[in-house]
Amino acid sequence: MAGIVFGCTVPHPPLLVPDIGGGQEAVILATAQAMEKLTDRLAEQHPQTVLVISPHGEYLGDAMGILTATSSTGDLRNWGVRGPQHHFDNDLEMVALIQKEAKAADIPIESIGERSYELDHGVMVPMQFLLSGMKGVPLVPLTFSRLSLETHFSFGKAIRRAAEQSQKRVALVASGDLSHRLIPGAPAGYDPMGKVFDEELVKALSSLDTKSILNMDRELIERAGECGLRSFVILLGALDGLQAKPEILSYEGPFGVGYLVASFEVMY
Repeated sequence: MAGIVFGCTVPHPPLLVPDIGGGQEAVILATAQAMEKLTDRLAEQHPQTVLVISPHGEYLGDAMGILTATSSTGDLRNWGVRGPQHHFDNDLEMVALIQKEAKAADIPIESIGERSYELDHGVMVPMQFLLSGMKGVPLVPLTFSRLSLETHFSFGKAIRRAAEQSQKRVALVASGDLSHRLIPGAPAGYDPMGKVFDEELVKALSSLDTKSILNMDRELIERAGECGLRSFVILLGALDGLQAKPEILSYEGPFGVGYLVASFEVMY
């Protein structure tokens, strides 16, 4: 079957990479194990194109972003990792289809790179795991905007239509962390509502309760200090109308940031 065949949410803490964590990665072992399981599930779906949304890519504010260059590269050298630089071919046919469907839905979309593009840690941390499940598969980097959650959901639906037209098996990876304010000393400071936000979001995702997510209290979202909600909403839009099986593989937040790994296998 062509179209969206698999979706997932992935965290992107650099500490998850042993060369960066220096032993601290053992504290989030559940996340690492869930990422390994997710990689196996991705490989089982035999994707022909992988789309990835990162909160830390080129941010355009009033428009969704999509790479129009022929390829992208990325590594974690800024985080002290001496590993090789990874090269990913882009899928320009998919890019054109997404642009067409977004514009038909009056969703602003602009290029985040016409000649080259350097992938950020929001992509490269999860790719330390996912690479083995998508060897040689083109990667299409996407970014979100400050537009409404409803607009991001509509963008996801445009992506689904584009994927169906492509006649390819497409996987969508939504990178993002949940609240950054879970405990005293957390990176963005402590707010007790951070835990409430994470609990509500994880519960809604576990049952594909899109309505609850789109209607989440805006003050709660603001107080949570999250970075992944819009990525996840785009994913939900891409899954809209499909028979998707959600499964929470892990959730933890020992460093004050919520890390969620979830898979959404599309049943045809």
